[in-house]
This record gives sequence, C-alpha cells and structure tokens, in this order.
Amino acid sequence: MLSGFPPVLECRGVTAGYGGVQVLFGVDMRIQRGEVVALLGANGAGKTTFLRVLSGLEPAWDGGVWLNSQPLGNMAAFRRVTAGICQIVGGESIAEGLTVGEHLRLWASSLEGGASPEVLAELDEVFPRLAERRGQMASTLSGGEKQMLALSKALIVRPELLVIDEFSLGLAPIVVGELLPVIRRINERGSAVLMVEQSVNVALSVAHRAYLMEKGAIVYE
Repeated sequence: MLSGFPPVLECRGVTAGYGGVQVLFGVDMRIQRGEVVALLGANGAGKTTFLRVLSGLEPAWDGGVWLNSQPLGNMAAFRRVTAGICQIVGGESIAEGLTVGEHLRLWASSLEGGASPEVLAELDEVFPRLAERRGQMASTLSGGEKQMLALSKALIVRPELLVIDEFSLGLAPIVVGELLPVIRRINERGSAVLMVEQSVNVALSVAHRAYLMEKGAIVYE
C-alpha cells in the first residue's frame, strides 16, 4: 500500500438514513492506494446504506466523502462511476437481458478505444469458463459465473476504487476460493478495494485491514 499518498477514499463523520430514521452515525474510513479493506458487520449493521452513500444512491445527511481528495458532495451516481468508483453487488451486477459478450463490450465502451487485445486475453486467461460462454445469456449463468462476469468489469475498467458488497453471498466455498485470487489481481493492478462481507474468514483472507460496523457506527478497526 502507498501510505505516503492521499487516500483513495476518505469518509469523515458520515451520517445518513431513510425518512426520519437514522442508520449511519458518524462513520469515518480511509482507504489508501494499494489497499484491500474489509467492512465487517452483521445484517442490519448499516453496511449497505454506507455503500449506497459512497455510490451516490443515497445522500449523506452530514459529513463528507472524498475520492482522491475530490469531494463527492452531491455528485450523481453515474458521475461517481466516471470518477472511478465501481461497485459490484452480490448476484445483482449483471443485466440479465444481455449475453456475456455484450456485457464485456458494454463495459469496454467506457474506455477510449475500447478494451485492448491484451485486456481481452487476460479475461480469457482469468475466466476461461466465460470465454466459452461469450454468446450465452447472462441470466443462464450459475451464481459463480455471474460473479465472474461482474468481476470482469473491474478487470476491464480498472477503477480507482472497487466496492464489493456481499462477495461470497450464495456461493459455494470452492467458488469463493477460485474468485479470491481475482480480487488480489485487481488490487495488484492498482485498484483500491473495499470488500463488504459477513464471513470474517473470507474477508480477512484477502484484506490488509478491516473495520467492524455495529448499529451504523465503526466500533473497531
């Protein structure tokens, strides 16, 4: 990790909620370039609400969020994607009406000149099963293959910050074991990673640091 540089992500005193119900209570977090950070906590701890604030899907009531020292403020969700935040939600990060190949072309379209032959070759190397299914509808993939397809996006666009919500949700342990090295690979390519996970064993097998959230607050780092 590159601790001498400004953090890729910095959150200070973030509060948020829904309607009149407060869910987050002064959340502070820093993620340095080159880090994989785990956010742990039980169901209902506020983890997903926190990610929605990061992605611009919910407004922060108070506090601030910075990406590479740029305040995100009220920046729209799609502009946060352009700024470098890529979020993968367990089982929900694909468009079921598109084929595998159409997903890859869609994500590559966000790059000037599209995906290079080297990047496409890397995808085939990392996910040979997907290489065999380019023409297959994403809706017919297994749970593990859908997660592979979702991770392909990060290999193509190489975001500043990759956010993964419930990485192991619904996946067999053997599939999780196959995908964890891909997280390390994405991180080694230069993306900081925030990994939200209920399984402590899964998260700490790949993370450099971890935060524990309870009742909408960080209680341990």
